[in-house]
Amino acid sequence: MNWFLIIVVAVVALLTIALSLYLLVIYQHPEDKNQAWFPKVVVVLGMSAAIYTVLMFPLDVANQQSCTLDIPLVDCTYTFPMDTLWEALYIANMILVFVLIPFSIFFYEADSEWTGGKRWGSSLLWTLGVMVCAACVICIPYVFGGYAVYEIQSARSGILPVLPYLANGTNGLNTCIGVFASFTPGSSVPAVNSIPPLPLTGYYCDAGASGGTETWKVRVSLITYAMAIIATIGWLLFLLFGSIGLVALPLDWIRGFITRPRSVISKAQYIERARDLARRAKDIKLVAEGLRREERTQGRSRKWRRNYNALQTQVEILEEDQDQLETVFPQGEDPAYSWTVTVIMQWVKLMGGIIALGISVAWCLQIILYILIDPPVTPLLNDLFLAANDVFPLFGTFLFAVFVFYLQAAVIKGNFKFGLNLLIFRVHPVKQGATMMSSFLFNVALILLASTACIQFAASAFALYANGTAILNIYGNQLKSLEGLRYIYTKNIYVYAFMALVVLTAAVLLIRGPDAWKKKKKMENYYSM
Repeated sequence: MNWFLIIVVAVVALLTIALSLYLLVIYQHPEDKNQAWFPKVVVVLGMSAAIYTVLMFPLDVANQQSCTLDIPLVDCTYTFPMDTLWEALYIANMILVFVLIPFSIFFYEADSEWTGGKRWGSSLLWTLGVMVCAACVICIPYVFGGYAVYEIQSARSGILPVLPYLANGTNGLNTCIGVFASFTPGSSVPAVNSIPPLPLTGYYCDAGASGGTETWKVRVSLITYAMAIIATIGWLLFLLFGSIGLVALPLDWIRGFITRPRSVISKAQYIERARDLARRAKDIKLVAEGLRREERTQGRSRKWRRNYNALQTQVEILEEDQDQLETVFPQGEDPAYSWTVTVIMQWVKLMGGIIALGISVAWCLQIILYILIDPPVTPLLNDLFLAANDVFPLFGTFLFAVFVFYLQAAVIKGNFKFGLNLLIFRVHPVKQGATMMSSFLFNVALILLASTACIQFAASAFALYANGTAILNIYGNQLKSLEGLRYIYTKNIYVYAFMALVVLTAAVLLIRGPDAWKKKKKMENYYSM
């Protein structure tokens, strides 16, 4: 066994779980502290599975490179059964998305006054409904269109007598294979098309014509078709979250450094700003009470919803201002140490933002030069990974893992930044220190769905470097040949849409700035009863 690769896999798996726990701790709402343990376990499992999904691709590449090229993978004792691992991972993802996460959400949001049995029963029934819907979405198309369609150029070959073709002078018969009817054993066989020309009588030649183009339809497995359906659905989420995250990830870090506080404030300044925050909080409370009275008497009208969303905006601005105030006036046993750590982290964010910007630009160039332009202008990053492998065997795989993981990090960033934004309001928003467990579960499900498209996208971008991997065989061959779905992928429709959203996001964030929709005037200018 390849023990080094096994150790690397084990370490990365543990680090992934630790990262998932960290995200859970810093984003969870204080009301969920020390409770809702089952949903928290599902969140950690779901977030870890999303990261495992993308990191399986570098493992697939490293696994493919474990043996020399002259040894088939099936005969190599140093490799993992990647086909089986991919199928197992995707089955686990589907169980999480369509079973565990829906059950956890329904159980978490069930009436707290219900008995345990009633909460379990209601949650199971709703989850069963989700499972039936998912099964219909996957199985019904599979029954009627679960085929891979291959256009092939057929060729017919057969050894036929020459004489029937002599009457036609257009037959050059240049494909004779040198078999003679009259041949003395032990004598040398004349070369084909030798000079002077040999007599045609007695030759047997490949005289058949080409068979033309044919279409083969092959039934794919249900698991493979389910992976394709989930990836197709996930592409809609990947288009949104991936494009936003690819721009926002470096830009937010760099802008955070540019707009950083340069020094601490005095105690008098702190008291003055704290009083202003208290006054604004009091105004928000009064407006909230007015909205509550209006809801009881008139219901939730369009005007009420508009005012409620505006109030939510002011609450977010107030919380951000409070965090900023705590940053510029550190308290505790050692305020100087706290401020020093703050300054160091600001510079770390700048360095991280510059590196992230370089990776985002490299991704955009790879998409344009290798995927969208046909034939590709240059393999670009594929050549970089291959050259890195020449320096050190796993160095190229490491760089490859960095780029693939960065793409998943962009998806997570886009999800946390944008969420399921329905223009008028956001469904299940994610905010640091204020995310309810139901919102966490919902967004983890979205990230899991987007991860499948993330892998397919990476497989297309790095097809040269990942040649021979199990996932490339699934997404590069079978998925692009599936009946009814192949036209979406062979025409790069999703990729063009992805790049269009990247350009749009960059324009919005650079021109309008971060969260421009929050830049509103104070309370008296936005709320009207």
